[in-house]
Amino acid sequence: MFKKIIFLIFKNNYRYYALGNFGKSKKYLNYRIISLGGRLQSFIGIIFYYLNIGKFISIDGNPFLKNQKNSINVWFTGTTLKILTKFRGYKNNYVNMHNPITYEEKKIFQIYPIILKKNFFYKNPKIIFMGKFYFKPDKRILKASYLSKKKNDFLNNFSLIDDKNFWHKSHENININQIFEKYKIIKTYLREQIILHISKNFKKKFYIYGEDRKNVGMNILEPEYDNIKVKRIYEGNICIDTGSVLGSLSLHPRSIQILESNGLLIQARQNDYKEVWGDLNGKIVFNNIDNLLNGIELMMSNKNIFEEYLNLIYEKFLNSEQKIAHTLDSVFK
Repeated sequence: MFKKIIFLIFKNNYRYYALGNFGKSKKYLNYRIISLGGRLQSFIGIIFYYLNIGKFISIDGNPFLKNQKNSINVWFTGTTLKILTKFRGYKNNYVNMHNPITYEEKKIFQIYPIILKKNFFYKNPKIIFMGKFYFKPDKRILKASYLSKKKNDFLNNFSLIDDKNFWHKSHENININQIFEKYKIIKTYLREQIILHISKNFKKKFYIYGEDRKNVGMNILEPEYDNIKVKRIYEGNICIDTGSVLGSLSLHPRSIQILESNGLLIQARQNDYKEVWGDLNGKIVFNNIDNLLNGIELMMSNKNIFEEYLNLIYEKFLNSEQKIAHTLDSVFK
């Protein structure tokens, strides 16, 4: 007998892509999540909501659920700053990204990768990056000269901009929204620099799926949005994740998709790296460009290391369903 039936409601079909396996109907210990995505199914979910049948999770406030007794709204790929101003007063708002600037995010709805089966093999792996990395400075917010001056600092310490002290010392007398705009610019700039360094060192072994017309000398392929094709691209390859530009979290949509696709994740350090990765920290998590490049080289050249790390990742998330059940416990207690 299930403790609770929870309806997962979201109107936009593209959210299936970001939610990964969590976006599917599934049992989590005593919970049963029923996924109602898209316009038609979400409408059915709204009817259940007004009839007060079960519990509810809405994604991105679309639709926004006001009943704080039976529902929560999870704002995906964002911090509290993503919540629409008119909805910020509701206590049933959750986000899925830590705010590295204020450290005030207390309601994190954490999901975990659900790796359905162990399915990987060594096949002369490629290096893969998917996502936007084209950087265009906004002079109104942050001058390009500042970024150029600080480039080596950022590359030698990926987590520098996730340090609260960095912002207090370098950017005083501006409000949180202005700081956050600068944060996004620097994070995008750092992502571009990391991609440029990997491309310079590994050339044709590095496959980039994204939009960029500036760095024409790189091996850039058209973006891929088909979820099945994306999983095939990630599977059995070395997959780069530089973190979200909107905050700092190890398990966010891109990294979860890599893990669920049986890709070998290589990640720039995030704020919660110790809690999430444990013994894997230092193997797949890196905090400066030299260590990152050396780590990629090791995995490219050593079949045993490659397979060992993939296996360790698989074993680490064998209990993801139990962890998600604990997340559900914490919000629907």
